[in-house]
Amino acid sequence: MKNLIYSISKLIGVKKSEIVSNLKKYRNQIVVIKYGGSAMTNPKLSNSFIADIDIIVRSGIHPVIIHGGGPQINDVLSKMNIKHKFHQGIRITDDKTFKIVEMVLSGSINKNISLALSRRNINAVGISGCDSRLIIAKKYSVTENGKKIDLGNVGRPIKLNNKFMLSLIKNHIVPIVAPIGFNSSGKKFNINADLMAGFIAHELKARRLLMLTDVQGVINKNNSLISELKLNDVKKMISNGIIYGGMIPKVNTCIDSVKKGVRASVIIDGRVKNALTKELFSH
Repeated sequence: MKNLIYSISKLIGVKKSEIVSNLKKYRNQIVVIKYGGSAMTNPKLSNSFIADIDIIVRSGIHPVIIHGGGPQINDVLSKMNIKHKFHQGIRITDDKTFKIVEMVLSGSINKNISLALSRRNINAVGISGCDSRLIIAKKYSVTENGKKIDLGNVGRPIKLNNKFMLSLIKNHIVPIVAPIGFNSSGKKFNINADLMAGFIAHELKARRLLMLTDVQGVINKNNSLISELKLNDVKKMISNGIIYGGMIPKVNTCIDSVKKGVRASVIIDGRVKNALTKELFSH
């Protein structure tokens, strides 16, 4: 452990005492990480992410990774000339689009993350919400100005197979979850990865929910980073267009998770090298 603390200190440039202090907080705790954006698509940042997970595991912290794949899905849809739309940051998913979404998320991205961790000698398993009845979902319902908006095969998670997930964690296996779920009749749904991460975080009573994104965080009208958000301000900021697009489900997920018992939710700039190590081991 002394060697690991020294390595972390050298990597992120903080005192060993600071690292030890944070280690005490997070050791043996569950940390849910939403992985996506540049941290996934940029090879250097992807390698940095895998190195961060290696450090987290060796520190005795239990990471659970939920990944997205928006840019990769968009790329395949464009190559196949399939039009795609979003509503408030959530992909509208018809039957044709769903097949591509599942193929990219479960068949490609999920297994590549698992392989990258396995090459670091980390016990990791790539799964989707359809495996071992991991995620039971229902159709995502949206109403705007009194009118129902049909998002297609988009779901909202309602039940987690805690026993299965905790058995993986207990056996020091890192779960890598593709955000697909299904309902009681077997219909599959595409689930927003931010929403999935928040749901799993509060169901597992995680110590932290860490959301990697491609921006610094929430930016105000003066183009300055908002370091802390009050719950009451969020709806106003969404209606005023300060919080918009893909940041809407992220912020709402963070708020919902904190309300349901996650100690803290943090939106992290995934374009920063070793962002996770810096977040967890420095003040």
